[in-house]
Amino acid sequence: MNRCISEISDIGILPSVHLDDAAHAVPLAQALHTSYIDALLLTGENACAGIRAVRDAMDDILIGAGNIVGLEQAQQAVQAGAQWIVTPGLQETVVRWCMEQQITVVPGVSSASEIEQAIACGLDCVHLFPAQAAGGVQTLQAYAKAYPQMHFLVSDGMGVQDMHAYLSQPNVLAVIREDILSTDTLERADWTQAEQEAESAVKQLLGFELIHVGVNQESCEQALETAQTLCTLFHFTYYKKPKSHFAGRGFEILNTVGRGRNGHIGIYTPYPEKAMRYLGKKGVRFVEESITRNKKTNAINFVYLDLEIAGFGVHLINPDVKMKT
Repeated sequence: MNRCISEISDIGILPSVHLDDAAHAVPLAQALHTSYIDALLLTGENACAGIRAVRDAMDDILIGAGNIVGLEQAQQAVQAGAQWIVTPGLQETVVRWCMEQQITVVPGVSSASEIEQAIACGLDCVHLFPAQAAGGVQTLQAYAKAYPQMHFLVSDGMGVQDMHAYLSQPNVLAVIREDILSTDTLERADWTQAEQEAESAVKQLLGFELIHVGVNQESCEQALETAQTLCTLFHFTYYKKPKSHFAGRGFEILNTVGRGRNGHIGIYTPYPEKAMRYLGKKGVRFVEESITRNKKTNAINFVYLDLEIAGFGVHLINPDVKMKT
């Protein structure tokens, strides 16, 4: 996986914007960058002019050209400064030319034969389009078994639930969305509103929520007693873990004093790795030795932030096993 695709994967959501006015490209890119969305796909007749303007003004956003049909369009986009190319279908001439120019290209596919054609070209990431018509999540699950080396970007007019359904698939790196910025916001060139809409999209993506509070104890016996007391009083379900005891999913009672002098706070997110990128942009560092990974997907599912809040350590978690209250 090349650097561009890796960064796109870390971001997770990719705004695709039909650019009606090239003068809007830079403030649009700046609004996205302010909200930590550092990738943008431009389409339409003004896309090349917009790409050129963004490349001249900014060096911290991945600017790409979408809906590229044919070699001439690809060449024009790359000449304008496009760092990546997305096509609705797979044209081998476009793919091979982009690869020769060392430009990331993500061709559209909707069948197994097209995936095999992409593999023959040396690609490990393609664009499932149109996703729903191609079979959606079930098709992606079948492709994961048949082509474990292949990764996907997905687009096809999706809402929040569809986005999470796709991103929960291990072979999906990111979703391309045309609805991150509303048509009204773009028509009015309201860049303050654009920032708010972009921030809302990031909030929907990361889905942060408090999942539990960790309580430090000095022994396993003390921790067990505390957990059982909570379960007895409030009808919580008891769970035994190797290093702690849970009272429901809301309280983790540790056998020893853990990170944070007062305990710790567990924050759920469905995508810890994407959350790490987002928080890292805010200056947060992480405790590398605390990282654990999902045994099936190898994706990070747990990491401590290298900070305390009011004496509490803080970690991100996407638990493999979902616990009841």
